[in-house]
Amino acid sequence: MSENEYKELVLADYDRKMEAGLLPAELISPAPGNLKAECVKICERRFNPKDEILLRSFFNQKGDAAAYRMAILNGSADIFRPLNKLLRKRSTNTSVKNINLLAWLIDFEPRPYHPNLRYKARPDGTPSASGPGSLSAGSDVGNIESEYNQHSTVKTWKKIIFYVLTIATIALVSYIFIEHKSNQLTGHEGCMIWVDDHYQPIDCGEKSLSSPLYHINHQLVDNFRKIMTPDTLTPRSIGKVWYAKFNGRVEFFTSAGPYPLDTNRRVLPMSDHILEKYVYHVKN
Repeated sequence: MSENEYKELVLADYDRKMEAGLLPAELISPAPGNLKAECVKICERRFNPKDEILLRSFFNQKGDAAAYRMAILNGSADIFRPLNKLLRKRSTNTSVKNINLLAWLIDFEPRPYHPNLRYKARPDGTPSASGPGSLSAGSDVGNIESEYNQHSTVKTWKKIIFYVLTIATIALVSYIFIEHKSNQLTGHEGCMIWVDDHYQPIDCGEKSLSSPLYHINHQLVDNFRKIMTPDTLTPRSIGKVWYAKFNGRVEFFTSAGPYPLDTNRRVLPMSDHILEKYVYHVKN
């Protein structure tokens, strides 16, 4: 098997686990600092001496879990930038040591890469890898397929539960929102004010407010929100998110419009450069 084929297998497993909700937050938003933090956690909870061959290429030979953990903690997060780039721009060429590290992070088997690894089809037709010291032939194949089927069943139930909970949450939030609106608003408010992360309709005659009043804009009331958790933004957010820099601080919003704290300015579309610099904190 070529290095490129192995890379595709590992990335496919990363995507499957991402879709199934099996990845920790550090791998969902894989900035260099997050990847470093996840490496420390893995050393603490599932260090295996068989992984030393791939860990040495990153952190030099250390001997045990505690030594590798300290080496990672004391090292720079910059060594994880190539892996961060690979996960954001899939066409990026990268060293096999970065693929091996990703395999370790997501617990992909077999690892590390070896040219003698071979393809073996899963029951659903997607490829997996087999080779010396990892997946054996003969009677083990049935066990592997059985384990895979069990894993698929668990994933299916997790998806069903996730969808049911999501629908129930949306319904509850919608009900609370509608009730709040019906209790608090008359539908004839002609003005609005900016409150924390959104525009709130208000009567233009209200005199007790310290915030400035604006003529109501229902588009802004309904769609313009400040994003309070920018670390959840990904390359897929580009084209759907806007930003503004104010007093040295960058803030992100869900729609185009004037910047709420200085309406003479407008928020700008978030670019890949802004995402890298202010969300992933990648040095240029």
